[in-house]
Amino acid sequence: MSPASRWNRSHRRKSVLAAAIALIALGALTSLAFGRDPLRALVGIAGKANARSGMRIGIGEATVVSPGHGPGSHSPTATEPAGSADNGETETTAQTGVGAKRTPPAGGDITAPETTITSGPEAITLATSASFAFSSNESGVTFACKVDSGKWGRCKAPKAYSSLPVAAHQFAVRATDRAGNVDATPATWSWTIAAPPPAEETPPPAEETPPPVEEIPPPIEEPPAEPTPPSEEACTTTVSSVSAAQSSVAAAAAGAVVCLADGSYGKVSLEASKAAPGVTLRAAHAGKATIAGASLQGSNLTLARFVSTSSVTIQPGASGMTVEHNRITGGGQGIDGCPSSTTTCNDTRIIGNQLIGPFEEDAIHLNRYHDANGDGVGILIEGNEITNVRENGNHSDCLQTVWVGDHIVFRRNYLHDNRCQGFFVKDQASLGGVSGPIAGITVEDNLFLRNQEPCGPPLTSCGQPMYFQVFGPYSGFKMKRNTIWGDDYDSIAAFREGTGSDTQISNNVIYRLWTDTDMSGISLTENTLCLREGSWPSSRPGETIACSLPFANPAADDYRLTGSNRGVDWAPAEVHYGP
Repeated sequence: MSPASRWNRSHRRKSVLAAAIALIALGALTSLAFGRDPLRALVGIAGKANARSGMRIGIGEATVVSPGHGPGSHSPTATEPAGSADNGETETTAQTGVGAKRTPPAGGDITAPETTITSGPEAITLATSASFAFSSNESGVTFACKVDSGKWGRCKAPKAYSSLPVAAHQFAVRATDRAGNVDATPATWSWTIAAPPPAEETPPPAEETPPPVEEIPPPIEEPPAEPTPPSEEACTTTVSSVSAAQSSVAAAAAGAVVCLADGSYGKVSLEASKAAPGVTLRAAHAGKATIAGASLQGSNLTLARFVSTSSVTIQPGASGMTVEHNRITGGGQGIDGCPSSTTTCNDTRIIGNQLIGPFEEDAIHLNRYHDANGDGVGILIEGNEITNVRENGNHSDCLQTVWVGDHIVFRRNYLHDNRCQGFFVKDQASLGGVSGPIAGITVEDNLFLRNQEPCGPPLTSCGQPMYFQVFGPYSGFKMKRNTIWGDDYDSIAAFREGTGSDTQISNNVIYRLWTDTDMSGISLTENTLCLREGSWPSSRPGETIACSLPFANPAADDYRLTGSNRGVDWAPAEVHYGP
C-alpha cells in the first residue's frame, strides 16, 4: 500500500471519530435540555456511531473495533455485579456503556414504580423463619430483596427466609419497571425474633452473716401457717361401719350431718333423696377415715373430708350432689360424673378436692350434665387440685367431657405436674343432648402448670397432650383470668372445629394461643400472650405480646402478676385442698 493510501485511510478514521464525538456531545446537551438522562443518551448515540463506523466506543470501558470487524467479531462484555439472594436468584446491573443491554425509556418513561409489602411476620415472634408478600403499582416489574445489611438480590413474591438469628431484623424490597426505573424508596418491614425464655432457676440461699456478739439476734421467723380448712358442721350422729353410715343417711332429716369414725372402710353407696339443704356424710375427723370409693344416687347428698382409694361415682339421674374436700387417689376415674350417654346428672358440685393420680383413665370424667334449677350452673368444678395424671394409653385426662351437657363452670382449679389433657371438651354434638351442642362453658381463674411428666405405665413413650383443648360446636363460651404457663411451647390453649360468635376470651396469661379453625368473629381482649397462631380477630384491644413475665414467685407456683388484672389472682399456698 502506498503512503498516500495509508494517509487517506488514517485520515478517514480520524474524521469518523471526530464526527462520532461531536454527535455524542450534541445528544448529551439535547438530553439535558429536555430533562432526560444524558448518560443513557451517550449510550444510545455511541451505539449508532458504532453501527455506522464499525467503531465501538464505550464509556468507562472503551474498546475500539477497527473497520472490517463486524458483529461477529469480539465485543467486550460489561462487568455484572451480582446481588445476593438466598434463593439463588440474581439481580444484574451492567456497567453503563455501548455494550450495556438497557435502552433509553420507551416514550420517555422516567417515573419510578412504588413497592408495597402486604404481609410479613408478627412484630415479635419466636419463629426463625419469615415469609413476605409484596406488590407494585406497575405491572411487568421485577423485584429485588434483602434482609438487614445483606446485598440486593432478585426475588419473587412470596419471599421466604429460614434459620434467621435471634435479633431485630428489617426486610426491604424494591421494584424496577420495564423502562429501568428503580424505586428509590424501597418498602421495609421490621420485626424481632425473640429468644425463648430461659428456664427459671431457684436462686441460691443468701449467706447468713452471724450478728456481732453484742447484738441481740433477730427472732426466728415462723413458717407461714397452712391454709385454714373450712369450718365443719357438728356431727348429728357418728357411726363406725359402712352399713350404719348408709342407713343413717337414708333415715336422716334434711340438714343432718352423719359422721364416720376414724378408720379404713370398704365402698360406701348412698341412695336417698332429700330436700335442700340435704344430708352430709363426712369423716368424723378430716382425712382420718379412708373409704374404697363411693356411689351417690338420689338428690341433695354430700360426701366430704374422706380419703378415697377408688372412684367416687355420681349416678345417672342424680340431682344436687356435692363432692367436697376429699382426697381421691385411685380408680378408673377419680370422679365419674354421670356414666350415661342418655340420662343427665343435674346441678352437681365438685369443690375443694385433691385428685392425685395415677388413675386408670381420667381425674374427672363427665358425661351428661344439666342445669335443672336455672341458676346457670349445670356442674360446678371449683377449687380442686389435680396432679400426677399421666397418659397411660387410655386417654388419661385431667378433665374430660364428651357426651354433651350444658353450663359447665370450671373455676380456680390448680393443675400441675401432669401429662394430661387438662381441660378437654369434645362433646358428641350428634347425640343432641339437653340443649343440642354444648351450651354454656365458663373457664375462669385457673392455673395450669407443668404438663410434661413421664408417661404412665405401661407406656414408655407417648405424645404431648394439650393442657387446654376445646372442640366446637358450642355456645356461650367465656374464658377469663386463666394462667397457662411453665412449659414454653407446650403451654397451649387450643381451639378446634368451630366456635360460637358469642365467645369471649379476656384477661388471660397464656404462653401459646392456637387454633386451626376460624376464630375471627370472637371477642379477644386484654390478654397477655407469648405466641398467637391461627385465625383470630384483627382487632384485639389491649393485647400484650411477651414471653418473659414478672410473676410473683414461680418457685412456689405463685404466678400472680402484681398490679395486673390478667391471669390468676390467687396462689396455691393460700388455698386448702382435700380433707
